[in-house]
Amino acid sequence: MIWDEPWTQIAMQEGGTTIPPPKSLLAEGQEFRCVRCTNPLLDLQVWADLVGSRWTTEELGMRLEGAWIPCFYDKGELVATCVMRPSSEYWILETLRARKGYGRPLIRAVIPWLYDKSDGPFTMAYTWELGLPGLLGAWWKGWLGSATAIQYGWSWTAEEGTCGFCPRAWEPLGPRLALPTLFHDASGAAIVSDSGLGDGWGYVTLLRGEPDWGAIAKKGGWRFIWYRGPTGPKGFEWTGEFVVVGLLNKRGHVASLEWCTAEIA
Repeated sequence: MIWDEPWTQIAMQEGGTTIPPPKSLLAEGQEFRCVRCTNPLLDLQVWADLVGSRWTTEELGMRLEGAWIPCFYDKGELVATCVMRPSSEYWILETLRARKGYGRPLIRAVIPWLYDKSDGPFTMAYTWELGLPGLLGAWWKGWLGSATAIQYGWSWTAEEGTCGFCPRAWEPLGPRLALPTLFHDASGAAIVSDSGLGDGWGYVTLLRGEPDWGAIAKKGGWRFIWYRGPTGPKGFEWTGEFVVVGLLNKRGHVASLEWCTAEIA
């Protein structure tokens, strides 16, 4: 990542910075573009292959509506990408995928683009899922300066039809939901988003109360449900993951560390 970059070091300090980030110089044959999913310069199928998604191009168009897609090319080949979603408080970094050695130049190009697109200083929100060794390593290297909270990953597993050694036998109950869907009952509500991988996973993006997870799983065709938060809902178990919730260049009060988007998982 870019946590040891001079501008990033300043932006991780209390109050952030208004200093413009430096524009990075690209090597010969390299190109950076930030486009909408409808831009003809972007081949969504090639993009999906790099990201590792099994959403159809039509579904990707629905899930990426309103988002910007930074793309980094080397000799005409897409080698790194992510998704930037604007909100009222910050830009949300999602779906960062890069071939070895290309993650840093991608983010180096994204940050000046965000500054120009925002007409000045901006805040970038992100999550970073780590195991204990990774978390300790990030802390030791000083990479957690923009962390606002350390949460945990939690998972729920359906009681019926589970088989840890034969996941391919699982089939969804119905057509997968192309967009995050609100489920609610008398006990609570949750917005859950399908992984898009056909693996039976749904991801909670917003939770209030204690809804019936079994009913939600049946309606969404999920075998597993994942949630991030300081504590797990009833019936969820800790996955062993630590989830860093960060705000790079945080300047002042931020109302919420929750965001509900159609992330390309």
